[in-house]
Amino acid sequence: MFKYIIMFLLALIILLFPIPIKITLKYLNKVLEIYLYNKKLKLKKVSKIDSKKNSESNPPKKILQSLNFYDIKLIIYKIKNLKFKPTIFLNTKVEYGFDDAAFVAILFGLIHSIYGLLYDLLIKFVKVKNIDFKVIPHFKENNLNMEISCIIYINLAKVVNISFVIFLCLIKIKHNKVNIKKYKGGSIHG
Repeated sequence: MFKYIIMFLLALIILLFPIPIKITLKYLNKVLEIYLYNKKLKLKKVSKIDSKKNSESNPPKKILQSLNFYDIKLIIYKIKNLKFKPTIFLNTKVEYGFDDAAFVAILFGLIHSIYGLLYDLLIKFVKVKNIDFKVIPHFKENNLNMEISCIIYINLAKVVNISFVIFLCLIKIKHNKVNIKKYKGGSIHG
């Protein structure tokens, strides 16, 4: 009896308590490196011949081929309106430089504008707890170095919830029983 209680409590902890997933992307000296929990992942280079063989041997699923723009828009709308979303902590550091100081200054403003747009896009799909964004311009050097580090807190219940919502949307789309107009309250584009 005691074993079953411990197993039940352990399963409950795994289901309800968030698990941190740390992902780091580094682009230094024209080399992209991806780290998962500070362990470097090895990236395989895909040649054109390998990609043609893989695309011919594994035909895509019929349901994914039949999705149109409005079906994808419906799935995104359902995911955006979920109450239980993953939590994210994001740290970004960008160092760049060019010989032209005016171009560096214009790019500095453009990067900060794009950052605002990306932040608005990000908060629709995840809960953003902390975000740190550093841009360091160099006026006399030609370089581009970037480091993006994020910690995503997700638990099994949230993964199941998101998967279930996507699965239900795909079933409704397959049977043509759903229309995005009834979810938006009017225009598809509004």
